[in-house]
Amino acid sequence: MSEEPLPPTREQLSKILEYLPYFEDMKNNFFEFVPMREIKPGITQLSYYNYSGIVSDFIKCLEDHKFLINPYDHKCVRKYFSLLKGEIDSSSLILYDIQHIFSFVVNADRFCEGQIARAIEKGIFLKMLQRLNGIAEEIQIPSD
Repeated sequence: MSEEPLPPTREQLSKILEYLPYFEDMKNNFFEFVPMREIKPGITQLSYYNYSGIVSDFIKCLEDHKFLINPYDHKCVRKYFSLLKGEIDSSSLILYDIQHIFSFVVNADRFCEGQIARAIEKGIFLKMLQRLNGIAEEIQIPSD
């Protein structure tokens, strides 16, 4: 069994929350879907997602500030899918849930390309960042 991770510091949360305005602006081009295509006869390039530089920077920020948890709690996967279906409100998420859901989505994208795009498209990244912002305002988080 893994140990419970240390909560992020105020500075770590601040760096992560710098991306909130980007995800709030739905005019941004978060990703591009590149469809499968034949490069030359008999050679096919599979479809893939090309994430914007800022989305890629955000994922790196989550990793650099140790916000992602490995292994993630599989119970949070149910919460992620409940968010996708609109069965639960993001206001019920706690910091632990948000860390594990981001961890799940980033890991899932490595094995099933497009999970990050789906989470962005469905507003999950935005909802979690908004909730994280609310949590940061509600609680006292130690400085680095």
